Amino acid sequence: MNKPKLDLRALPYGLRKLVEILGVDKTIALLTEHQGQMFYIPRKPTANHEAVKIFGIELVQALVDEYENKHYQMPMLHKVLQQIRNQEICYALDNKTCSIQQLVKRFKITRQQISSIYSSYQEERANETQLNLL
Repeated sequence: MNKPKLDLRALPYGLRKLVEILGVDKTIALLTEHQGQMFYIPRKPTANHEAVKIFGIELVQALVDEYENKHYQMPMLHKVLQQIRNQEICYALDNKTCSIQQLVKRFKITRQQISSIYSSYQEERANETQLNLL
């Protein structure tokens, strides 16, 4: 397994465009500041609009297709962080860089949670392998 990479498919739908356009670091900074807030997405965004000042024109233009003349609610940061954590767990177990006990201490979750995360990952990987063989 390569270094963990954020899987956009596993993110909440409304968060995918943010990560795609802004990248993970900028998205995390934006969510830290504005998670859960509602923003109006205008049909024709201008530099003076609140959403453009916060997100930037490129992102607002991308959101217009889905949210034109509607409100967009910023997703919660924990969804992104949870996926990153899960990928780090799987990466560590695949590469045998940490024991489960070390991961328990690092992420402050139970052995059962780590086992469940890793089992789901292995199951998904096995299904992908089977599909690739067809």
